[in-house]
Amino acid sequence: MSLQMNESNNSEDLEEIEDLNNVDISQYPITTSAIIYPKMGVILQIILHSLSFLMPCAFILTFFQSAMGSNYFHWRILLFFIDIMAYWGLYLISSLLFGKLTLIILKLFHEPRQGIFEASFKNRDYYFFCLRVSVKKFVFWIWNNFCFPWVTNFAFKVCEMRADFKSTLFDGWSDVEFMEFGENIMLGQGAVVSSSIIIGNHLLIKKVIIGDHVVLGGNCIVAPGTIIGKSTTLGVWAITHINQVLEPGWIYVGRPARKYQKAERSKEMSHKEPSRRIVDTGEKKIYKF
Repeated sequence: MSLQMNESNNSEDLEEIEDLNNVDISQYPITTSAIIYPKMGVILQIILHSLSFLMPCAFILTFFQSAMGSNYFHWRILLFFIDIMAYWGLYLISSLLFGKLTLIILKLFHEPRQGIFEASFKNRDYYFFCLRVSVKKFVFWIWNNFCFPWVTNFAFKVCEMRADFKSTLFDGWSDVEFMEFGENIMLGQGAVVSSSIIIGNHLLIKKVIIGDHVVLGGNCIVAPGTIIGKSTTLGVWAITHINQVLEPGWIYVGRPARKYQKAERSKEMSHKEPSRRIVDTGEKKIYKF
């Protein structure tokens, strides 16, 4: 009963919020960022799939007859794998091209915004957020299954998500809107980076900024509005609260995340020679391997 009252109070408070910068949203819980696809989002995905398949199909139909009638048909058999890669590559490029074009058109209709919005398709911010996410996930699902993992980072860049090619982003999960990854970062297995969450009947969106050389431990959760400084490590199972700022060069652990020790201190300890203490004499001896 009290939980229902709290949720009701949170919903009433959120309805009064107009500017995200004028409220301390760290008091609100971390929840899922799942959304419901509108019918138009499903239609867009079907259209994008159809258009993307159209390009390699046209390529196959155009060159199939000449290839089969060639005196060098045996070369076609030997290069069959290259043919398949060419068709699949054309499908990849087409999906990214049409996906990007769709995102540009959606942006002309409605500019993406941060804030707290009612989770209803009647709300334009929420509706177009769902449409953009459905288009981006169409692109990323396809590119994530390509044999070269770095191509996903290329798709991120094209779809307005900053990410460099050295970063390891494949073992965790990340939102696809209002994300800025620094250089050479590592997402641990099961790590979740969310720039949006559902609170009651509202959607909260706040940009997440992750600095260079950041390590996010396995199963950690980065909440919306989090800013992580350069060379900072977020420990395994750690959770940031909304709008939390993690200072550069520190290791953070716990729920919510708190300072543990300087990253340099941890590096120094890792370079020390392992030792053991003799119980009877108290003497320290260096392990020799």
